[in-house]
Amino acid sequence: MIIKETSGTPYVFLSTEDCKFEISGNSFSENINEVYQKILSWIDAELEKLNCELDCKFNFNVSNSVTYKNILIIMTKISELIRKGKKISVTWCYDEEDEDSLAVGEDIEELFDIPVKFLEKKELAKNNKQC
Repeated sequence: MIIKETSGTPYVFLSTEDCKFEISGNSFSENINEVYQKILSWIDAELEKLNCELDCKFNFNVSNSVTYKNILIIMTKISELIRKGKKISVTWCYDEEDEDSLAVGEDIEELFDIPVKFLEKKELAKNNKQC
């Protein structure tokens, strides 16, 4: 599933064939729940049949409390799948100046007791890499 990015909604790429799960960009629009409902439906329909290691990447520029709530729901589902034996890695990209973004990633790691790989965007840019 691909959802195109808008000024207030993130780019979403979800594929069990490519073993990728990416949500990136801004996530603050008034109708942001519609985007996350599509993601949650995809998780319910597709991830039980996952047979590869899924790379789950979160890379927000700006987000709101509704996004945070939906990320918690997503992570609840992902952590349940990990406990069932599915191989899923989580990467959290953040801006050095955005302490809240880093804190959200750290909260996820602690709340769900799963390892999270943290990537600082400025460091990546120095090495001509992206999150």
